[in-house]
Amino acid sequence: MADTGLPDVKVGDPLILATGNRYRSDEPVTVARIGRKYLYVTRQDGREYSGRFHRDGTEDSQYGARERLYTPEQYDEMKQRANLFMELLAAGINVKHEIRSAVTTDQLRALLAVIKPAA
Repeated sequence: MADTGLPDVKVGDPLILATGNRYRSDEPVTVARIGRKYLYVTRQDGREYSGRFHRDGTEDSQYGARERLYTPEQYDEMKQRANLFMELLAAGINVKHEIRSAVTTDQLRALLAVIKPAA
């Protein structure tokens, strides 16, 4: 998978806020300010998001599922990987959750390319 975290993020950079909530969709945000430990983002309407995020992109929260920040490239790859896993499952191959992080996106594409013509 893509690099984890947000290593070179600067104020004004666009990011994607992945909510993990089925009732709210993921949304584009912008980096508003960066502190020593946390970074803060603003929504599209200009309001600052109420939470703060660690430098690796995870929300600093003690409640429920944490939201996460991704760069647009990381977000695209995450969505592409989810689609590849779904296509493999539809073809009859179930990749266990324990090993999903060890399998690269290119390996998933290659496996699907071998399976798809036969299916």
